[in-house]
Amino acid sequence: MDNITMEIRTRLDQRFRQYQPSRALTEIKEELVGDLTEAVTDKINQGLTADQAVDEAMTQLGDIDTLLKEVADEDATAAADEADDAADTATNRASHERHTHSHVQIGKLHITDDQVTWGDRVIVDDDGQKVDLGKLVQVDGDHVSVGDGLIDVKGDDVRINGERPQRAYVGSLKLVNTQAFAVTDLSELVINYPDAAVKIGQASASEIVVNEYMSRDSERFYLRSKQYGSQLTLQQGDRPRLWPLHVRTEIFIPSTLKGRVQVHAGNGSLEVSDLRSNADVDVYATNGAIRAFNNQVMAFTVRATNGAVRMDQLTATSYQVTSSNGAVTLANTTGTGRVESTNGAIRLTDHTGDVTLNSRNGAIKIDGVTGQLVGASHNGTIRVQRLSGGGRLQSGNGRISVQVADLTHDLTITGNASANLEVAPNLVYNLDVRNDDGAIRVPRAARLTLDDSHHKIGSLGENPAHTVKVDTVHGSIRLD
Repeated sequence: MDNITMEIRTRLDQRFRQYQPSRALTEIKEELVGDLTEAVTDKINQGLTADQAVDEAMTQLGDIDTLLKEVADEDATAAADEADDAADTATNRASHERHTHSHVQIGKLHITDDQVTWGDRVIVDDDGQKVDLGKLVQVDGDHVSVGDGLIDVKGDDVRINGERPQRAYVGSLKLVNTQAFAVTDLSELVINYPDAAVKIGQASASEIVVNEYMSRDSERFYLRSKQYGSQLTLQQGDRPRLWPLHVRTEIFIPSTLKGRVQVHAGNGSLEVSDLRSNADVDVYATNGAIRAFNNQVMAFTVRATNGAVRMDQLTATSYQVTSSNGAVTLANTTGTGRVESTNGAIRLTDHTGDVTLNSRNGAIKIDGVTGQLVGASHNGTIRVQRLSGGGRLQSGNGRISVQVADLTHDLTITGNASANLEVAPNLVYNLDVRNDDGAIRVPRAARLTLDDSHHKIGSLGENPAHTVKVDTVHGSIRLD
């Protein structure tokens, strides 16, 4: 240890002595030693003596008691944050009496074909774009608010308690570190960047290449790599607590890598683009948007806690998207898919393959599906255009509208509100339509074997192979 570092440690020890020793305080002291050593070295290079440089650096450090108290209470704060997260995820306490019709009212709950209201408050609007569960959850298109604004997501913009957690202004950062890693004998790549904007792309060579761009250049901030057998881990380097550090990381993966790729981005955006991989890819962002476009992979898993998810031009054997707070938008996707959104709308355009969509608070809008479609929305409408296939659709509070271009499997629709179906006129099919209370309309050309006011069974065309079945508790049904 040189004299400068020893002097810095001695002065820091005097400031830390009033606090109970802990792992968190030890970590921050080591970070301060590194930061102050760099600052002192810079000042000496500018012409100051060692003593003058140390004095000036310590003066610029200022009063850090507030920070030290925060760090000392880090464990308690983390526990409180976990409790807040648990409260945030309990976002569906809306009343679920199963009564919906053109005019159905039970106490303050009033359900029509167009909307669901509680007293004077609209819970689900006519387009299903808006869900209002009070301060707990509000969804309005791409805008999601949870916990009275504690978590606020507007498209790609994420705010936690009013602050943007992701690092901004990372596009013009300077390249400070490049490293390459062989993929020989690798079957798993684990990437963890808790505080950076991360981009995953295609390598032009046969190695994994990492480029790190930073607002401050220090080897302490460079990535750390470890290999255990066939697993390679790339971990973000140290992060200073007192001085801001903006980081952008590009990681290019060769197509020769097989097995599994796991990526975690904490506070920052995550992009996966132009990837051609024989591996299963699993990406997760805590606070930040996820964008993925023009990718060809084996299996693709996307998870976002606070932030929107946008995918375009994906080809995969299977894919899965999970979003807690933020809209999910998919276009031009091929493969067996599954999408789940807790708070936020789901939009799917031009999908080929079987797909399952589940939205708790938000609408489901689909334009172009070839395959088996399974969709469920607890609070929000379901609107489907250009369906070629079949499947099952269910809505708790919200109407269902479906346009069928081709029927290759049975189609079943259940819900509490109204249901409108438009089937291509050249298609032949069996029909089974019923409700408990509400009008039913079926094509005049239908040959009915049961023609009750609330239950109709029959067929259209000769020798139909598939059945359209609609069952609503309260709500009108129209089949054209």
